[in-house]
Amino acid sequence: MTEAEPGGTTRSDQAPEAAEVSKWPSRAAQLYLLACGLALVAMLVETVAGHPGVGSMFAAILAVPWSMLVAGFAPPLPRDWPLAAGLVVRMVPLALFMLLNSAIVRGIAARTARDLARSATRVGLLCVVCALLGSGCALESRQEVMVAAPTDSFLFFFGDGRVEVYSTFDLNTSPTWVQHHKDIVRVTDVTLMGDFQNGTGGPVVGGPDEKPVPIDFTISIAPDPVTSAGPQFVVWGPLHLAERALKRVEWDEGQRLFNAQASVVRNEIAGDGHFTLYTETTLPAPTTGGVEIANLHLACTLEVN
Repeated sequence: MTEAEPGGTTRSDQAPEAAEVSKWPSRAAQLYLLACGLALVAMLVETVAGHPGVGSMFAAILAVPWSMLVAGFAPPLPRDWPLAAGLVVRMVPLALFMLLNSAIVRGIAARTARDLARSATRVGLLCVVCALLGSGCALESRQEVMVAAPTDSFLFFFGDGRVEVYSTFDLNTSPTWVQHHKDIVRVTDVTLMGDFQNGTGGPVVGGPDEKPVPIDFTISIAPDPVTSAGPQFVVWGPLHLAERALKRVEWDEGQRLFNAQASVVRNEIAGDGHFTLYTETTLPAPTTGGVEIANLHLACTLEVN
């Protein structure tokens, strides 16, 4: 016999429904972990291919708020680390954050299953999962790629024969920067791209032609205008150029050549957008000339609200 409950229902009628509802917390957590696993696989593929995109961004979204808290104080990875080590350092914490979130999803779902009316249980659980993912999307910023060329370039000649190249940037000329400047949360993936040529040697008035020599040069940053008394930092390089060599630097190499002072460039991009990059070359006396630059572009990823 079955025991009657108030309202005409029996405990035997309620048991199947209660068992069905009790499975929803586990199913919600499993669904969340499935989405996390797919996002991590996509992130792995994008990283190996060298083109971070939607998969990497979605993996970060699924790991909020923990990924955002860690990103705020985590130091940048050394540029000479192998790809496998970089993947482990990025993906293992994300996986742990996702496991923690799955436990939170399960707990919220279990509590909701107890509190909601039986007729609205499934709808309520679905809303909980959507609300969690929706809050992550609200907290996580979207990404915009900015590429900017210098607004002015000029040479400085020094008494010892050195030639330095100065490239002034005004990001107010970049539509991407102007559109998103006020909403910038963080600047990442900063790189310099261009064609760099060894311009040492050549004809000398009243004397024999000078032979070209191999050079190593770096790039420094100064607030605009260059004559200001503000601090100046070496941010990029050194890059080695053999005699008469022409080196084209693409996105990945240009990003690796930035050193720990890259934060200065990121701050300038997030600030007023006015700064100057200039080359510094060490030459054996009395060699003249230096590095010659063409098609210079500064690029980065803007994380914006």
